[in-house]
Amino acid sequence: MSYLDATVDLYTKAAETPEVGLCCTTSPIWQFPGLTIPKRMQEMNYGCGTTVSASDLVGNPKVLYVGVGGAMELLQFAYFSRQAGSIIGVDAVDRMLQAAKENLIEAASVNEWFDPSFIELKKGDALSLPVADECIDVAAQNCLFNIFKAEDLKKAVSEMYRVLR
Repeated sequence: MSYLDATVDLYTKAAETPEVGLCCTTSPIWQFPGLTIPKRMQEMNYGCGTTVSASDLVGNPKVLYVGVGGAMELLQFAYFSRQAGSIIGVDAVDRMLQAAKENLIEAASVNEWFDPSFIELKKGDALSLPVADECIDVAAQNCLFNIFKAEDLKKAVSEMYRVLR
C-alpha cells in the first residue's frame, strides 16, 4: 500500500468517527460576529493550522482549499466570500467529502448568513486538481503537503500555481 493509499484509509476512518487532535495540532477558531463553528466541525479539524489570514480574504476572493477535513476552514473562508461557488474544497476521500457536506448543512442552521451553496465540494487530489487554470485568488491546504514525497510535492505545488490567477 502506498503512503497516499494509507492516508485515504486513515481519513476515511476519521470522517466516520471524529478524532480530536488526529493531526499535529488544531487550527485556531476564528472569532467574528455571527460566525459559529459547529462542535463536530471543530472535532474534525484535521490540519496543522489555517494557512490563510483573514486579511487575505478581502474583495470576495475565489478560494481553493485542498484537504477539506470537517470543513471548518471552508466555513471560515465563506464568511468573507458570500457568493455561490466562491469557495472550492477538494478532497480525495469520499467519506470526508460527505462528512464536510453534512457539517456545512449543520453550519447553515447555526449561521443565518451562511448558505451551503457558497462552497463547492469536489472529489480530487492535490496532484491533479479538478479546477480550471487561473481561476483562483487564494489557494491553501491543510498541511496535506507535509506528507508528500519530493516528486509528489513538486507536482502538488505546480498544480496550485496552475490554478492561481
